[in-house]
Amino acid sequence: MNPRVVLAWLLRLSVAGVLIVAGALKLRAPEAFATEIANYQLFPAVAPYLAATLPVAEIVLGLAVLAAPRTWRRAGALAALASFAAFAVAVGSAYFRNINIDCGCFGTGGGPITALTLARNVALMGAAAALLVLDPEARGPRPE
Repeated sequence: MNPRVVLAWLLRLSVAGVLIVAGALKLRAPEAFATEIANYQLFPAVAPYLAATLPVAEIVLGLAVLAAPRTWRRAGALAALASFAAFAVAVGSAYFRNINIDCGCFGTGGGPITALTLARNVALMGAAAALLVLDPEARGPRPE
């Protein structure tokens, strides 16, 4: 089997797995997750709406990256990249403003935001971006 295809599959499993697990864990306690979102002090008024929609969106994105047809898989990977970038901005903002909060990345009790939390988000961005390049089935038709 082509190493590029194997790497693409591993990336798909990783990105999809993180999104599906994170979304599912957040669904267990939406009120607590809304509080964790508000603790970022970015847009506290929208925290309840994000807590209600973000977990389901993450699960849908994960499923799209993992098992959707080609076009939807590419859209899922792009949306995952955008989501991870937004999460990195939020985490980075809290980290550099020295706000001592739990990240809420995997629901409640995820631990405080550290440089490692920010690095993890950047690595996930890289994985989603690499998936766009490496997944031969998600790149779309090749020009002739």
